[in-house]
Order: sequence, then structure tokens, then C-alpha cells
Amino acid sequence: MTEGHAVAEMERRPVERLVFFTDAAVAIALTLLILPLMEDVGEATAHGADTYEYLADNVDPLISFVVSFVIIARYWRLHDTVFRHAEYELPGLFGLDMAWLLCIVFLPVATALVGSAAPDRVQYVLYIGTILAASLLLTVMVIRFRADPSSWKKGHELPASFVTGCRVASTLIAIALVITMIFPAIGYLSLVLLVLSGRLTKLVSRRRSTLDRSQTDGHASDGTT
Repeated sequence: MTEGHAVAEMERRPVERLVFFTDAAVAIALTLLILPLMEDVGEATAHGADTYEYLADNVDPLISFVVSFVIIARYWRLHDTVFRHAEYELPGLFGLDMAWLLCIVFLPVATALVGSAAPDRVQYVLYIGTILAASLLLTVMVIRFRADPSSWKKGHELPASFVTGCRVASTLIAIALVITMIFPAIGYLSLVLLVLSGRLTKLVSRRRSTLDRSQTDGHASDGTT
């Protein structure tokens, strides 16, 4: 190892501190989701409402809370999976991670609007659009890590199928947003498309593997003729 290479290695930032900071911010975002519901509980009890009346009057806020909680938890899990393979930061990674974190921290605001404001297209853009932005940013980070093996930990490799999964999820969220914009009555139910993410990822990965094998066999055949 040359002296210049050794210095470059020393100057590279490990990802641990960035991961710790991100984990703490995501935990706070999860906690913030519950605050509007706590305020609603106070208002309901102040007006003498019982538990059934509170639940009946807050169906939408409760559903949006659960959906947003699941989405943030899922994104954190994906983020953790990506960074578990990484050892060093890449150029521009800090900015990408902060932009992703901005989406996660803003999601409680969009969630609160779902429960308190009348549904409209702007609300859908804020909510589903924030989820889409987070998905796209995570996809970019995955692609960056995948393209630079020098950032990986020893013995670790970010699977190509993970990149495919992120791209499929982003595509489905984008389709969900378009559907909701065209047919507002569907609302947030369009996000049900995400249930197809796992199966579509397997289909795309299998198709890509088949194409790669056929190309490899074709090159091998060319070499033997």
C-alpha cells in the first residue's frame, strides 16, 4: 500500500456515525406520528366522548398513523440493510442521506394532514410524493454503494436483487401517485400496489438472470467457434 493510498484510506469517513444519527432521527419521526392522536384523545375526553366515539371519529387518523408507522419502519429496515454492507461513506452520501431523512421526518406532518384536513390532490401529492421521494433517494444510495465495492465491508456485497427491489418499489409508488391523482376517490388505497413489490422483484430478478445467462452462453459460443 502506497503512502498516498494509506492517507486516502484514513481520510475516508466510516459510516457508523452517520448511521447512528439517522437511526435516532427515524426513531423521533416514529414518535412524532402519535402526537396528533394524543391531542385528539384530550379533545375527545374533554367533550365527554367515550372510547367508541373516539375511535369512530378518528378512523382516518388511526389508519394513516398505522400506515405511516409501517412505512417508516420498513424504510428504516431497508436503510439498515444497505448500510450493514457498507464501511465507508461515498462522496455525496451525506447529502443523499440527509435528503432521505428529510422525507422521513416530514412524513409525520403529511400524516397529520391526512387526519385533520379534507382530502384533496395537494394532500395526496404531499403524502404519497414524500414516500416516493424517500424511495427514490434510497434507490440512488443503493445504486451508489453497488457501483463502488471499495465502500463495502470485507466479505460483504450488496446483492443486485436489492437494487431491483428498490427500483420496483419506487415504480409502484409512482404508479400509485398517478392513479390517485387521476382518480382521487381511490385516495391512499392506491398504495396497496406495494403488496406486489416482493413478487415483481423476484420476477424481474429471474428475468434478468435468464438474460445474463443467455448472454454469457452466447459469448462462450462465439469464443469456441
